[in-house]
Amino acid sequence: MIQPTVKTTLQATLAQRTLKSKNILNINKSTSVATISSKNKEEAVTSSISKNAAVVVPHEATQGQLPSDGAAVVVPLEATQGLLPSDGNGNPSTVSDVIPKKSKRRRSYTSLLMAGSKLLEGCGEVMKLEKLPSIDDNCNQLEVAEYVDEIYQYYWVTEAQNPSMENYMSIQTDITAHMRGILINWLIEVHFKFDLMQETLYLMVTLLDRYLSQASVKKNEMQLVGLTALLLASKYEDFWHPRVKDLISISAESYTRDQMLAMERLILKQLKFRLNVATPYVFMLRFLKAAQSDSKLEHLAFYLIELCLVEHESLKFKPSLLCASALYVARCTLHMTPAWTPLLCKHARYEESQLRDCAQMIIRSHKAAGKGQLRVSYEKYMRPDLSGAATIKPLDRLPL
Repeated sequence: MIQPTVKTTLQATLAQRTLKSKNILNINKSTSVATISSKNKEEAVTSSISKNAAVVVPHEATQGQLPSDGAAVVVPLEATQGLLPSDGNGNPSTVSDVIPKKSKRRRSYTSLLMAGSKLLEGCGEVMKLEKLPSIDDNCNQLEVAEYVDEIYQYYWVTEAQNPSMENYMSIQTDITAHMRGILINWLIEVHFKFDLMQETLYLMVTLLDRYLSQASVKKNEMQLVGLTALLLASKYEDFWHPRVKDLISISAESYTRDQMLAMERLILKQLKFRLNVATPYVFMLRFLKAAQSDSKLEHLAFYLIELCLVEHESLKFKPSLLCASALYVARCTLHMTPAWTPLLCKHARYEESQLRDCAQMIIRSHKAAGKGQLRVSYEKYMRPDLSGAATIKPLDRLPL
């Protein structure tokens, strides 16, 4: 935050003021210019909100612990069942058996801000000809809608500036795209077990991919990188974060506290402390609001985008395109017409024809969701409180 220039009174005698009148005149001029400049900067700064405000200190020791029903279960990374608790006979149970208590925490700053976004500038000549309705509730002061234009525009700009991570596995000599999928599948379970915010999940995967695209990682360090990415994401997005010793326990004591803290510093240094990045979550919030979605559409869209997290193929698509395509497929799956509305085109900045390639990839992931080894998201979205999104029949093909 830029601090305003504070004018000070020169402590000088009358004789000194007479002798230094020229200097004082120059100082006054420069101070005046600096003050005007500072005011302009203040106005610019107050039009956006720093995401760093969402960083929260951890709870007391007892608040960071795992639920008692699954705390004793430790599963290695390679296991496809990951972190699910035991039924007492040594058999892993389903995700629905470890449903945590519904969190009473408030929505995070990201969701509040993005939910209150204002309309962006029109995209394309067709949009300029139509008067589209507003999707914002300007009467709700908690949505701070006056700030969201700048925040939302920032996400579009940073997304455009960030290079594609499609081929980052080429710099890795000891890990593969399949290992990445296994790790993320397991981390989704860890995220679920700790009852963290949705924002944390998507930021965790983004941080993981960004780090792996810049640094070579050994196979025995990959789980450590993933858990540290979860720790950083929860510190940034959530109202609390898991304790380091709990994360170490989940890893079957494969690492030490010092190793995790050292990896945390290494990741932050490699990413230059830039954690405020465009994730699929922030775009999906806005697109769902433009779609005027109900809970069923919302859960199905998030289910589809979560299925893409473990797919290395999805990295070739931008987060905004991935979210727009997931929402498009969800609307087609639920037989909603039109599948892509002018309001969605305005906010997503994509025409229907631009979504088809990514949508085809999402449909393939949807069809394979219940058949492969990476089934965490599938089992998670079988829950009734998520509209049983995983039980919805996948789309055979896109409409012509």
